[in-house]
Amino acid sequence: MTHRRGRCAADGALLAYNLIRLLMAQAGDEVIKAFTRLFEHFESSPHPPAESNHLRFAIACLIHEARRVDFDHDAREYPAAIDALMRMFGIPGAEAEALLEQAHEKARQLTSYYSIVSVIKRDLPPEERVLLIEVLWRVAYADGTLHGYEDHFVRKIAHLLYVPNTQVMLARTRARGRSGLTT
Repeated sequence: MTHRRGRCAADGALLAYNLIRLLMAQAGDEVIKAFTRLFEHFESSPHPPAESNHLRFAIACLIHEARRVDFDHDAREYPAAIDALMRMFGIPGAEAEALLEQAHEKARQLTSYYSIVSVIKRDLPPEERVLLIEVLWRVAYADGTLHGYEDHFVRKIAHLLYVPNTQVMLARTRARGRSGLTT
């Protein structure tokens, strides 16, 4: 039991570290505090490895949906999604591509986001959910524009994850700034 808990805590810590590193462009006291709380959370929470894989898969499904929801398959969104998965989970490109392909297959069968969102709500603390929303905004902005469907999708997921609207808008502003858009 201890081995399973230690491995999952390590997986969670790696995810947290990579999420924070991905978003460190706006590094400040708040990010460092969130990072500290994140490690404390994973040290105190026993999650079996299977739950860690479910979390990865759920996040990959949301990233896939963020890139396809506008029905415009822009070539810039796919690399942004792969890059996000690689950085978040610390995995090589081939593994990120395979995970995104699995997420694509799962997304084709989805009738609701309940199963995906419930895994994320269960396994990610609120600070990390805000970071996830920022990643979704970045994928949506990867093609240089934000379609109304993308905007609606990210806002809806944020609402389902209980991310406060203020945090959603701040994450959107950070993502837009990183994409080079000013309007």
